[in-house]
Parts: sequence; C-alpha cells; structure tokens
Amino acid sequence: MNALSFEPDFIVFTGDLTHTTDDPAERRRRLSQFRDIVGGLKNKNVRFMPGEHDASLDNGQAWKEFFGASYYSFDHKGVHFVAIDNVSDASARIGEAQLAWLKDDLGKQDKDARIVVFTHRPLFDLMPQWDWATRDGAQAIDILMPYSNVTVFYGHIHQEHHQMTGHIAHHSAKSLIFPLIAPGSAPKRAPVPWDAAQPYRGLGFRGVEAENRKLDITEYPVVKA
Repeated sequence: MNALSFEPDFIVFTGDLTHTTDDPAERRRRLSQFRDIVGGLKNKNVRFMPGEHDASLDNGQAWKEFFGASYYSFDHKGVHFVAIDNVSDASARIGEAQLAWLKDDLGKQDKDARIVVFTHRPLFDLMPQWDWATRDGAQAIDILMPYSNVTVFYGHIHQEHHQMTGHIAHHSAKSLIFPLIAPGSAPKRAPVPWDAAQPYRGLGFRGVEAENRKLDITEYPVVKA
C-alpha cells in the first residue's frame, strides 16, 4: 500500500486479521502484532472489521480491545459507509440489537443516498454448508432494500465473486493468501491445490474505480482489475 503511486482516501480490512487460536493470550498477541504491522501504513485513515478467526471464540472481546467498535458507520465524500459485524456471534448472526442499530442508522439517510456496506461473511446464502452465509443476513438485506444505491463488499471466501440481490450488488475480491475453491465445486470447502507452476493461482489484488454520479437502480459500480 505504501508503494502505490496514489494516496487512497482510506484503507479497509474486511476481517480475519489473524488466525484462530483457543488461547486468549495468544489471540491478543496476534492482534497486537497485526496492529503493529499496519501501524507502518503511511495512510493513517484505516478502518477495521473482525473476521471469525479474530472474534468468534470470545464474542469479539479481544478484537474490540485493540480496534474498537466492531460495527459502525461513517461518511466520506458524499457516501455513507456502514460496517456490519456478522462474525462475533459464533452462530454467524448479526443479531437483533445490531439490526436495530442498522435500521436506525440508515433511517437518517435519503432513499437515494449512496451507501456502501462492508462485512466479512456474505449477507446472502452463497454456500451455507460451507459457512459462506449469514443466518440473519436476509434481514439486513431487507433493511437495505429501500435504498436505491447500495453496494456491499465482503471477504471470507478468498476469491472474486459477484452477486445481485434485487438492485443491491455484492462483491468479493481475491485474497492475498490462502485461495479457496469456487463455491460448490467440491463436496467440502478446501484451499486451491498448490501448483508450483502457478504459485499465485487464485490470489490477487483488486482496485475499485467509482464515478461520482447518480446511479440508476438498474446499475451498479464495476469492480475492475
């Protein structure tokens, strides 16, 4: 990120900052190590979200000690951004309290406001049997549906994927590490097999370009390599 030829407005990590551990002390050591690493970013406007590896074993307690609230919203250059936590609850739920907060937060926005949602798990049912879903994600989508310009970016599945729920576009990008196979391509979730001839197969870095214009509800932003 520091070597980019341009300065991003801000940087977002969509979860799984660390790997799962049952040891609370080790969990905090790993979170501390990650915080120290990203402290080297020149751009200090950084937003964090937990993944299930960071937060599911202690309801996000350690993660919040290092990075603050696990769900929040902010405004930037005419866009309303919302971060949703669907990992701190080990059952893969957003929860009634957070859904109520989301409805109240969005209630302050015009119906044609530009809204971008960040979350870790997909809000829609991609592969529930692989834990690629949010149990009450449909309720969040219902809350978002009255707004005509909504885009969702999520992580978790370690690959590029694009999905529409009505007029709402959902995008995930390739991971920098640990690529996973395509949903439904095998009976069980698994990493992409290692191939020495293609060591970076399934890995990638994505850029997002957006135009500052009024979107028609039949359009959605394009994610380009």
